[in-house]
Amino acid sequence: MTIEEHNERFDARARYSGLPLLTGNTHTLMQFLPGKGTQAAYDAALLFVAVEGEPGHESPLREHHFITFIGEPGRGKTHLALGIGWQWLNTGTVKYWQVSELLDAMRAEYDSPPKNDYGIVLPGEFEKCKGVNLLILVDLGVEKSTEWAIDKLDTLINHRWLEQKPTVFTTNLAPGQLQPRIRSRIREGVTVTLEGPDYRELKAKMRREVKA
Repeated sequence: MTIEEHNERFDARARYSGLPLLTGNTHTLMQFLPGKGTQAAYDAALLFVAVEGEPGHESPLREHHFITFIGEPGRGKTHLALGIGWQWLNTGTVKYWQVSELLDAMRAEYDSPPKNDYGIVLPGEFEKCKGVNLLILVDLGVEKSTEWAIDKLDTLINHRWLEQKPTVFTTNLAPGQLQPRIRSRIREGVTVTLEGPDYRELKAKMRREVKA
């Protein structure tokens, strides 16, 4: 594959992913600023995307196909999730969703399924999220916990767990605060907690120091 072909494929995957496109310049793993309370999470993120072996015959080094970043708002969870997503686009497809927005999209598609010009129903976001190479679900646990939402999330997460499909979660909640059926699957994977100062304030301070 030529560099031009690789770049075209990468760009197509980026548009499909739902990753905020500007974050490709600001939220890569190499741009993360690990520190006290976040180093373990950063190391886990690097391991999650790491592979070894000859090109075309690589084997993943990750401990598990599920990884969850836990911490209060502003600790860098989303940066790590985005960084994993941007790294993954080099080799596979990605879907990035805030959980509440994914559920809204799924409800809308339930009422009005997507169709092509011939009236044939197309795969919706639920099916895309089941089959994509890497799924990133941000802010798990803040969604409205209706019976329908719990059932859909449980079905999606259970499918990816059974199929051993790599999945990234971020949440402000402790695992024990999540829905039991979802919690049990997440706990089997890698769970890391981010602590320390507000990550956004840290980056803002560094920008100010650079300009000074």
